[in-house]
Amino acid sequence: MLTVQVKLSVEDIIASLDNLDNDEREKLQYALYDLQNDAALDEAIKEARENIKNGRIHAHEEVMREIKAKYAR
Repeated sequence: MLTVQVKLSVEDIIASLDNLDNDEREKLQYALYDLQNDAALDEAIKEARENIKNGRIHAHEEVMREIKAKYAR
């Protein structure tokens, strides 16, 4: 059996919900945006933990020296 997968964007899904008024759509969009931000934050935390676990870290002082050298005028 052949299965066709269709990827819909969040905007497409929200637009397909005819029984929502504009205020409800806006609230749903903000909630989904917050959820995406939470997922991105979780992914960044996982990546940071992996970096620490594998020794890919830098001392705070070293990073600050590099920033000051790059942006100090």
